[in-house]
Amino acid sequence: MIPALAGLTIAYGVVAYSYEIENAGAHADKVLVVWPRTCGAAGDPLGTVDLALNPEWTSRMHEVDYEVVVKGKRHELLEPCAKTTRLYALPAGAFPLGARTSTADDVSLGQPEAGAPFAIVPALDAVDLKKRIDFFEKDPRVLRTPYRFPTSAAAKVKAVHDVLSVDAFDATSFAVVPVRAIYTYDDGKTETVPYAGADASAPTPPAAAPSAPEPAPPPKDLGTRWVVLAAAGGLVVGGLLAAYRKKREARPK
Repeated sequence: MIPALAGLTIAYGVVAYSYEIENAGAHADKVLVVWPRTCGAAGDPLGTVDLALNPEWTSRMHEVDYEVVVKGKRHELLEPCAKTTRLYALPAGAFPLGARTSTADDVSLGQPEAGAPFAIVPALDAVDLKKRIDFFEKDPRVLRTPYRFPTSAAAKVKAVHDVLSVDAFDATSFAVVPVRAIYTYDDGKTETVPYAGADASAPTPPAAAPSAPEPAPPPKDLGTRWVVLAAAGGLVVGGLLAAYRKKREARPK
């Protein structure tokens, strides 16, 4: 049973989507990052989000705006960024990797556990959120790829995990090559399907669709995601801020 990538929307939580770069770290002179990792409610970068109602969050927004792509790590494509998130390669000489140990507060920012180190790019942290928009769009040091993450999947599929590879670096760009997809179906079964003849700009999905597809199920409640930025009049960092504020207030004085 090999589904065609058409039908249900990944972007808003009907189908969970994740990916990994199997040869991340193979190019020692490059640092791979994904940006924007988290977005406003309309999918805009955090540099466009008005935090006037939540000024205490301003100093920490840079910690969720991008993510370093690390070999062996499964990265999620977070909603509502599905159509705007892109992979970039930065020169390691100008943007060397650093590390920071996760705190209890960082768990609400998407880190899996407190006390675990995670990769950061200090030189990128120093770039103002608003200026990062022009940085990723125009800075000549940034290498870009035509690859776009898929935003749909077939019926009966509840999760898709793509294994990708990076290749063909030149002065301005690089290629992302889909290698294989791992599908998890509604019945819990999994299937690994290799991509055939895929290229960076238009990955070729598996060709055969599942037999007698059932009607698409209603969206599942995936629980409160730390990355959701609510829109109420203006863009407000809702659930994430509330969780952070509650945790801070619960600390012993």
